[in-house]
Amino acid sequence: MKEKVDLSSVSETMLVPLYSRAIESKKDNPDFIDNTAIKVMDSLDYDFKKRFKTSTNKMNFWGCAARTVILDNETKKYIKENPQSTIINIACGLDDRFTRVDNGQIKWYNIDFQEVIDLREKLINTNERVTNIAKSVLDFEWIDQIEEKENILVIAEGFLMYMDEKEVKEIFNQISDNFHNVELLLEFTSSWMVKNQKVHDTVRTTGAQFKWGVNESNEFEKLCPTYNLQADYNLTDQMKRYSPIFIRLISPFLRSRNNRIARFTKNT
Repeated sequence: MKEKVDLSSVSETMLVPLYSRAIESKKDNPDFIDNTAIKVMDSLDYDFKKRFKTSTNKMNFWGCAARTVILDNETKKYIKENPQSTIINIACGLDDRFTRVDNGQIKWYNIDFQEVIDLREKLINTNERVTNIAKSVLDFEWIDQIEEKENILVIAEGFLMYMDEKEVKEIFNQISDNFHNVELLLEFTSSWMVKNQKVHDTVRTTGAQFKWGVNESNEFEKLCPTYNLQADYNLTDQMKRYSPIFIRLISPFLRSRNNRIARFTKNT
């Protein structure tokens, strides 16, 4: 019997990248294989094809696949350099990046709302080095539940656009105050997209609302000065793999409006 899904608008947004990862994984020559996404999608009583039509969500699916490739690659690089580190995946949704990047040594923490964690624990295999924490990211008691305080990578994928600027500042100031040797992998949406969010497939489909974005990744340094920008990846470059001619044609327009992945280090 399939698991019924009854989620709020923001939590429902986690189903878009889940579906995207499953679609990519089923291709003949995929950029990655996410067997968990396929398994979870097949386990849910939810009409993905009807809810997220490919005809209207194609760009969104490409963007989700692109950010998966970038974040997986950057996480693997970090783990290679820090093989016994701790990864904190805030607003984890139904992503199983741990399985895709695990080296057999890392410790991993997933943080999300109770309803999301409950669903994860029903559908995604557990591991002794993975801890699920059922908390709002803004309930900073989750920090006390993380035993390790050094050599930390924090991942925020598909999440920060739903926070306002004050909340973003508070989250990463708390992380800066409580952890040492910290790196961040953050997905940013553009200020343009926040202002014009009605054109975005996820907003139209789920009713979620974007609240915060940046024009350039280094704006985050001004908001949270304890972090230094190390690298910046526009999703447009990776999306060219999915439709080379079309994405190249619209690239000048798309780059200034598209999401990006940025890597930061804590400077103290």
